[in-house]
Amino acid sequence: MDVDNIQLTNLTYQGGDDCVAIKPRSYNIKIQNVTCNGGNGIAIGSLGQYLEDSSVANITVDQVKIIRYNEDMHNSAYIKTWMGGLVPQDSYESAGLPRGGGWGSVTNLVFSNFEVHGANAGPAITQDSGDNGSYGGTSKMSISDVSFVNFTGSIETSSRKVASVSCSKVLPCYDINFENVVLYPENSTTPGVGSCKYTAENGVHGLDGC
Repeated sequence: MDVDNIQLTNLTYQGGDDCVAIKPRSYNIKIQNVTCNGGNGIAIGSLGQYLEDSSVANITVDQVKIIRYNEDMHNSAYIKTWMGGLVPQDSYESAGLPRGGGWGSVTNLVFSNFEVHGANAGPAITQDSGDNGSYGGTSKMSISDVSFVNFTGSIETSSRKVASVSCSKVLPCYDINFENVVLYPENSTTPGVGSCKYTAENGVHGLDGC
């Protein structure tokens, strides 16, 4: 999506890529009643992959089922942005040209009422797409006012980490809220925890481990 003022309801997806992908310059979107069979769940991004304003704002995603299909169910709901500098690439997708360096803001996003059945990861923010080890924490995308509400179910992981927030040293994210995120690692009777990096002081609320 690269749109404004859109409502999407009653979607069923089966595949190995993003179930829904909201792209740069997308605003005022409401998504409701979605079933994702396999793939990468609900994605905001990639953002900042190109030298352009990649802002996203006013997004609500509600009533989503994330269901593992074969080996494909990598994420549940996540925001992904690229590095702040041009990163050399050798992928055919970029024709070998450097990518990254985009800018903008991501604000006023709500992900709510997710049933997660065997995804590899729970809710996440990752601002290190394209990193080759030299550009960590450099994203020029500002992320704030994001809420993950009522995530229940199981994560297919042997670790206790079921949610993560990894932002930018340049623009640490803030006002990131987790409410009733209760996800269990496989074969565990205890809910998992989260991890946080490059966030503003007191910038993340409600996530154990942060």
